[in-house]
Amino acid sequence: TSRVMVNRLWHHLFGRGIVETVDNFGLQGKLPTHPALLDYLAVKFQQQEGSIKDMIKFMVMSNTFQRAVVTNSVVTTQDPENLLLSGYPLRRLEAEAIRDGMLAVSGEIDSTMYGPSVPVHLTEFMQGRGRPRESGPLDGEGRRSIYLEVRRNFLSPMMLTFDRPIPFSAFGKRNATNVPAQSLMLMNDPLVLEQAERMAERIVTHPELNTQEHIKQIYLWAFARPAREEEITQAVAFLKQQAKVHQVEKINTSVAVWKDYCHTIFNMKEFIYLI
Repeated sequence: TSRVMVNRLWHHLFGRGIVETVDNFGLQGKLPTHPALLDYLAVKFQQQEGSIKDMIKFMVMSNTFQRAVVTNSVVTTQDPENLLLSGYPLRRLEAEAIRDGMLAVSGEIDSTMYGPSVPVHLTEFMQGRGRPRESGPLDGEGRRSIYLEVRRNFLSPMMLTFDRPIPFSAFGKRNATNVPAQSLMLMNDPLVLEQAERMAERIVTHPELNTQEHIKQIYLWAFARPAREEEITQAVAFLKQQAKVHQVEKINTSVAVWKDYCHTIFNMKEFIYLI
């Protein structure tokens, strides 16, 4: 039991378990890449009296978790699947984390713990037997995704697009696809557009900052890193272009212009991938 549990925790943190087949430790499953590590973590988990919180803390504070994604060409050639964990595995965020990330950078997230679930937001295409009489709010009242109501026959299109499992059975390992529908969802989904606008409104409330300072602030919010010079140059050019489209003179006070830019931030791979 301890081996199975720590392997699942490792899988959720690194995108792949020490035993890749997290639902199958039997003869039909795969062998562990690091059997001694699996045993060590299992024993430590028992010593911690089965504390999931302590085990997660132990894993994320490890040198392995803190390694960079980018490695040198020699390592890539010798270990193309990164089974030896010379670098952190490149992986996409789960659907819930992508949604929560947008709420966080827009300043709309409600981090309050516990409480009742928020009714699911219903689109005009979500029809059928058992449809609730009333739809929940588009932004889920800003609550984290864990508090959103899940109705088996009325599932969030955004969540499904980013591979949240259909709740008919248990899934130890989710699919991680990369399909055109995901890009289309980030370009057109009403929630994405709404949060881009909220983020823009958050930006224009700081008129004391100039355009470049605004861009740097957005990068800190979205990617937790400073913007590079070339990124700032490209962003300024884009903002000037959109200012002409919206026919505005002052970029720093235009929600419409900044909304377009914030929307592009949500569509960057760095926003939905752990890099």
